Amino acid sequence: MPRSQPALAPRRRTLRPAPARQARAVRTRTQLVAAARGLLGDRGLAGAPTAAVAVRARVSHGALFRHFPHKTDLLLAVTEAILADLRGAFAAELGPTPTGDPLTAACAALWRVFRRPDMRVVLEIYVAARTDGELAHGLAPVLAHHQALLIAEARRLFPAAAAGNPEFDDAVMAIVYAMQGAAIGLFSPQPDAEIVHLAFLERLARRELARRPPPSPHRKQA
Repeated sequence: MPRSQPALAPRRRTLRPAPARQARAVRTRTQLVAAARGLLGDRGLAGAPTAAVAVRARVSHGALFRHFPHKTDLLLAVTEAILADLRGAFAAELGPTPTGDPLTAACAALWRVFRRPDMRVVLEIYVAARTDGELAHGLAPVLAHHQALLIAEARRLFPAAAAGNPEFDDAVMAIVYAMQGAAIGLFSPQPDAEIVHLAFLERLARRELARRPPPSPHRKQA
């Protein structure tokens, strides 16, 4: 009688999402972030419930929650997207090689970026985090990453000031916040006021970035 052949062990199949399914998931997530961003810009936080976001994105409410289980997750994704776009806008405004005085060019570029409507969306999310612990906790690493990239860019633009000023990083962030507040505070276009604010902030930036440490009290006088 012929010998029976040993049974072959079934081959394990590695389940991987199909590329089409992955692309669809990325597309849906992008649509949801864009829809939420648009609603927040048009109606504010109170006017952007998740149901309205799903309608604008043309997806089901269930699909929204599969991508963003909590509204906080969606707000964090919107914040990350806006901050990334603002950094990109700053780079585009400044150009690869700023002409003239780089500090004047950087301040003007930063001012124009802060006058963009999306900046108000970010501000509203920041304000909401004041009374929303979960949102505040989620924003912390997002903002830390954003700040680190801003400081790295400032160090690239102003290497001499960064090397000579031990408070350079703090000065950069103080200038950024001062300019951000001034730009957002002008709710409507006011060319004369903008010129005055920008000129003052540029003088502030020039003074603070060029600051040098005071002489050591232990240093011998010549």
